[in-house]
Amino acid sequence: MITFEEAGRLLGLAAARDQRIVGDADILAWHSDLNAAGVSYQDAEAALTRFYAVEMAGLEPEDRRRVTTPDVIGIARKIRNERLANFVYEPPPGDDDPHYLARLRGQLEATANGRRSAPSEQLALEGGPHPDVARALAAVGQSVPDEDEGTNSVRRPGPLGIECPKCTAAIGRPCRTPGGKERAPHPARKGETSNPEEERAEMERRRAASAASLRRREEETA
Repeated sequence: MITFEEAGRLLGLAAARDQRIVGDADILAWHSDLNAAGVSYQDAEAALTRFYAVEMAGLEPEDRRRVTTPDVIGIARKIRNERLANFVYEPPPGDDDPHYLARLRGQLEATANGRRSAPSEQLALEGGPHPDVARALAAVGQSVPDEDEGTNSVRRPGPLGIECPKCTAAIGRPCRTPGGKERAPHPARKGETSNPEEERAEMERRRAASAASLRRREEETA
């Protein structure tokens, strides 16, 4: 708590700056207001200095005014918050801290009061990312090959992973017949050796089936 003597000292510092006249009623009012707000003498004195040296110094003479207890309380709270901006909890040695909350509150209060200094800059996180995240990040920025680039390297598993040397179907695209219909992958695309005799026999079979289908249609329309 701020004593009556300290409240009078604060008003004396204010009077030295704004030439006010201080009486017992002024000291009583400042004593009551600052203690009700929980402001320490050190914070109140720092708030007085900031009020006159910073806030009022940036104004024109006709705009300046005398400090009041709400000014002191507001600036003192701002100063406490600034001290806590980069607060870092310091645990005791070991992994367990059975008195964590009490220790945390004590360190926060000591830092806010200025008895314990906090880092002047925010600490940077150390250590690399999780291995799974690192692997995912490694792929970021790499170009994705287009399936129409004409390369014969395998891009996906199975026969569709290469361009078909028979019908030139692109990677990922199904093989097609000479008429443009989709068909099963050509043997060459599956890594199998084609048999010319079997291919000719398959072609003759398809021609015969096509001719038979055409004859049936002509008979149905006759």
